[in-house]
Amino acid sequence: MIAEIFEAVGEAISNFATCVASSVQSVTSMFITESSGTYSLTTLGTLLLIAVGVGLVFWAFRLIKGLVKRA
Repeated sequence: MIAEIFEAVGEAISNFATCVASSVQSVTSMFITESSGTYSLTTLGTLLLIAVGVGLVFWAFRLIKGLVKRA
């Protein structure tokens, strides 16, 4: 009986891990694709990287502006 319980719990955990892995793969495929061993960004991936870069630049300006106001 205990073995059956552990088997059921193990199967549930395994199925959950498979579901999470599938979800992560689906999300990442929106941003990056693989073709014959090389990876390339999709249009959405490129736009995301541009947005991250702009966000970092604005964050840096805001940080520098805050440091200048303190001085």
